[in-house]
Amino acid sequence: MKIHKKKKLLITSGCSFSETTTQMQSWPIHLSRHFQNFGLISKGMASQGNGMIARSIIYEVSKALEDTLPKNIIVGVEWSGADRHEVWVDNPTGQQYNNKDGWIQNPIGFIDGTKNWEILNHHWTTTRSKIFYRSFYTEIGKLIDTMENILRVQWFLEKHNIKYFMTRMCDWKDSFAENHAEIGYLLKLIDKTKFLPIIGMYEWAKDESGLSLGPDNYHPTVAQHIMFTKEIILPFLKKTYDLS
Repeated sequence: MKIHKKKKLLITSGCSFSETTTQMQSWPIHLSRHFQNFGLISKGMASQGNGMIARSIIYEVSKALEDTLPKNIIVGVEWSGADRHEVWVDNPTGQQYNNKDGWIQNPIGFIDGTKNWEILNHHWTTTRSKIFYRSFYTEIGKLIDTMENILRVQWFLEKHNIKYFMTRMCDWKDSFAENHAEIGYLLKLIDKTKFLPIIGMYEWAKDESGLSLGPDNYHPTVAQHIMFTKEIILPFLKKTYDLS
């Protein structure tokens, strides 16, 4: 195994607030422009939940470590809504469809184009989504899943001395989580010093950016992604790490 000492990578993941496959120029693209000697590996995908985000980060970093020094990797994670879920399916070729918005592929995948994971969302009318949210979903259960996903990524990156930062799409009701026996202890284990100093990207764009949200009144605009990169992410990275 040959390590390329000069190879540098920015690895990112998240939901639609972080995807780079559409024409929306989100924060990973603008951040990569500030680190011009870094290659960008973007795993952001619309509507995916935190299980898929965690898997994609761990997989891409594991693969990168085969030929890249840990000190030359920066990871950025934007956690999705805690109410999103996914299941592994045996026959993806017989299950493929677009959701009603017409632009979200499902099933999806994170390894070499294989699509074995079906995203579930509470407002979708797909068979598995209806079954899951009717019979198995609980707010407490999904908050537990989300905290565990954050911790496994945190501990994995810390193990390999990877520079990283995290944020989230929106507020998860921390005050409720802190006081719940099965969530509170997990929340205490999360290294909050690695989180950007905002409640969530949605709240920051809506209440703090001074700009209007996009046409759907939910997603940040390109101008807000540029501002978010310059005013939130870059100052945090410079304060937290030696990037020389």
